[in-house]
Amino acid sequence: MEKVGFIVDSGTDIPKDIIEKYNIKVVPLRIIINGKEYEEGTISEEFLIERLNDSEVKTSLPNPEKIEKAIKEFINSGIKKILTFNISGSMSGTYNLFRLVSNKIKEEYTDVEIENIDTLNISIGAGLVAYRSIKMLEEGKSFEEVALWGKENAKKSKIFFVIPTLQYLAKGGRIGKVSAKIGELLNIKPIISNSDEGIYYTVTKVRGLKKAYKRVYNEFLKFVDNNKYLAAVYISGASKEIEKLQNDVYKKIMELENTMEVFVGKLSSTLLVHAGPDMYGIGAIIVD
Repeated sequence: MEKVGFIVDSGTDIPKDIIEKYNIKVVPLRIIINGKEYEEGTISEEFLIERLNDSEVKTSLPNPEKIEKAIKEFINSGIKKILTFNISGSMSGTYNLFRLVSNKIKEEYTDVEIENIDTLNISIGAGLVAYRSIKMLEEGKSFEEVALWGKENAKKSKIFFVIPTLQYLAKGGRIGKVSAKIGELLNIKPIISNSDEGIYYTVTKVRGLKKAYKRVYNEFLKFVDNNKYLAAVYISGASKEIEKLQNDVYKKIMELENTMEVFVGKLSSTLLVHAGPDMYGIGAIIVD
């Protein structure tokens, strides 16, 4: 495999074993609770959930110095080709920040190639774009081929998810507060995904959480169709019901004919701020 450095932001939710196996550098997003700043990974999920309702909780972009440090660590180790992957540039300024820092470094190191990929996705939907790119390099594709693929084919990855309450998305300005309130009153659960432009949209609406869980699975099946794919089942929180659902759906997907790999994982803390506990989603990327 060609010698390439991989950098992601923590919102891509790539499983730890893959991060370790491929020496992926993860730049943490930030969470601000009542004015105090924390980097992703420095607080527990429980700590955050306990403060979601009675504290002022915000999210913030990564520290630019951390991006620069990650890139220069690869350069100093002799790696001159670097790929970065970020959550959707339409939903976060993280991609643009990575791009600006990368451009500055390329002016300083003229022999270094850095390609920044906007995954047009969130959470493991973004992580699957990065993972598929790494696998393509393993299969013998060149750095240039993989970079071009990443820029042109991010829409081959989708995540479909549902959350018990819309209050956190409304609080963070991701959806309107009036829409959220009406949805709560009518027990309407939107199945949410990312558009080809990398923006949240409602795929469909279902009344009741259990029906919504089934619909997420059906939307995943509809998306992958008869193609081969990599998949992931992700949750937030630690309720027995949501953990059982994750385990059951993982087993179900593993038994499907066109499944190549399936991951399970947890939503990163910065994304949990907007989704809240007991989020359930399935991500998939079509493999050509």
